[in-house]
Amino acid sequence: MNYQELHEAVKSGSIIGAVSTNGKKDRFFISDTGSLCRFKPRSSRRGYLVSESDLARYAQFIPLKPPPTGEEKLRKEYQIIEKYKRMAGEASFTNPFILDCIALPDFDAWRKDLVEPNSWEQDKELRPRTLYELHITTGTNIDGKVISLNRIAKRYPREIERLRESIQTRAARTIITGRWAKFAGYDISIETEYNAESGDFRGFLSLEYAGCGNGYYYLLINDDNFIGYDVD
Repeated sequence: MNYQELHEAVKSGSIIGAVSTNGKKDRFFISDTGSLCRFKPRSSRRGYLVSESDLARYAQFIPLKPPPTGEEKLRKEYQIIEKYKRMAGEASFTNPFILDCIALPDFDAWRKDLVEPNSWEQDKELRPRTLYELHITTGTNIDGKVISLNRIAKRYPREIERLRESIQTRAARTIITGRWAKFAGYDISIETEYNAESGDFRGFLSLEYAGCGNGYYYLLINDDNFIGYDVD
C-alpha cells in the first residue's frame, strides 16, 4: 500500500491504524487540514504527521473491524446466559434468583441452532430470549459482568472475610456501607439477607455514584462472585 492509498483508506475509515516492526500500534486520523496523522499515545485529539517515509516502519495495517453479524450477537448472548447458569450451579446456597439461573435452557441446545444460522430467523420460537425476557436481569450494560470477592478483598480484606462467614453460616448482616466505603470510584455497600422460613440466602452489592442513590447493582451468584443485575 502506497502513501496515497493509505491516506484514502484512513479517510474512508477502512484502515484505522498500523503495527510497526517493533510491535507498537499507531492509530491514524485525518487532520482538519487533510493530512494523514497518527495519534499521540493516550490521546484522541492530538498527534503527529505521517510522512511517506514513515510507511517503511509499519509491518501491517489494521482494518476497521466489521460490525458483528446477527449470528455473532446471538452467540455472545448465549455465552452470557450460559455464564449465569454455570456460576449459579456453583453456589452452596439457594434463592429464587439462583434457581431461575440454574433453570435456564442449556447452551448446548442453542448451539445446535447456530449450525443452521437461518433457523432462528425463520422461526422466532427457536430464538432464545434475552436475560431480561428470561426475568434474570433488568436488561442492562452490566449483564454478565462479574465482580469477585477476591477483587473486593484487596481493599476490604476484613469485610470480605465477614462476608464469607455470612455465606457459610447464612447470617443476615451489613458488611460494608457508609460514606467512607469506596470501590472503583463508587460508593460501595454489601449486605446479606437470610429467610429462616424459606431457607433463602441472598447477597447484594451496590456501586453508586458518590452522594447519589443511583448506580450499578449486583447479586451474589455463588460463594465467590457477584454478577450484574440492575442499573438505576
